Amino acid sequence: MSKKRKKGMNSNAKWGIALVAEIIVLIIMAVCYGNLWIKSKIAEVNIQEIEEEDIVVNEGINEDQESYTNIALFGLDARDMGSGALQAGNRSDSIMIASINNETKEVRIVSLYRDSFLEIEDEDGSWLTKVNAAYAYGGPELAINTINANLDLHITDYVAVNFQALSEAIDVLGGIPIHLDSNELPMLNAAITEQISITGKNVDGIFEPGDYILNGTQATAYARIRSTDQGDITRTERQREVIFKVMEKAKSSNLGTINDALDAALPYVLTSFSEDELYDMVTDVLDYEISQTAGFPFAYYPYSHPTSGSILVPADLTSNVTALHEFLFGTQSYVPSQKVQDISSSVQYETGVGAQEIDITPYLPE
Repeated sequence: MSKKRKKGMNSNAKWGIALVAEIIVLIIMAVCYGNLWIKSKIAEVNIQEIEEEDIVVNEGINEDQESYTNIALFGLDARDMGSGALQAGNRSDSIMIASINNETKEVRIVSLYRDSFLEIEDEDGSWLTKVNAAYAYGGPELAINTINANLDLHITDYVAVNFQALSEAIDVLGGIPIHLDSNELPMLNAAITEQISITGKNVDGIFEPGDYILNGTQATAYARIRSTDQGDITRTERQREVIFKVMEKAKSSNLGTINDALDAALPYVLTSFSEDELYDMVTDVLDYEISQTAGFPFAYYPYSHPTSGSILVPADLTSNVTALHEFLFGTQSYVPSQKVQDISSSVQYETGVGAQEIDITPYLPE
């Protein structure tokens, strides 16, 4: 792998951060308030830049992505409610990649399943484990470099949020509408109990299926349900549902509510973007459109690992990365780098899981 400098981003490319801005509601800034107000709110965000020389990308990666900007989005499984919960030491419970076409302004989102069995590499060596451990071991820098190495991407920037940001913003917005199925209720109430122990806010459990307006604690618990349907795969679908519901609710809220939501959420946000980059992003946000979303790996095999526990094994990593680059960049028959092929071989050797057929047609526009 090689270390490369950040690519310069125009104001259009910077919109990718707005995919987490549904939590901090930055999307509304561009249309509601004047320049000084926007800048004052942006100043509340915790900024932790990554040195350009510390960004690691594979040799020979797909050149088609030079017309795109890829941004890593992390939702942290943190119990500490302060800004320290945004640093290394906490696993990334939610991992998303926002890919922005700088010319057409189309945005595609990929959820990287947290239990995906991939390679983490730092100065002490490399090992195979769940990908969400990278943030715990080395914060956003190691998490980004891990994604770059395993997926042949060139990511230079990130946004990380503590789940408390989600909860606080939803409470101020007055809750979000969610339909609950009966099989979700036991895990939902268990997650609500855990959230209460973290926040100290007492809220009601839910014991009948149906349509509800969930408050912040309930909605955050809903986004964390795991042991139903397809486990982590279904959980990422819930997380994306909550994100879009927050965005919809913010768009229909009055200016005072939006201001209060921002005040509640911004202390729980960490990003590598500078204040100037954030300002450029929010003032251009309405020109962009989220088109398609998917989960990665596309083909996988659930596996019980002796040390890592329940994992999702890409089947195999090479063919999944080929499919990913077609989904994100439209590249046909992409041949992954030697680094990805080596990781793929290591994963297959350790788990015995081989390649499966992958069809990404369901994830593409009709």
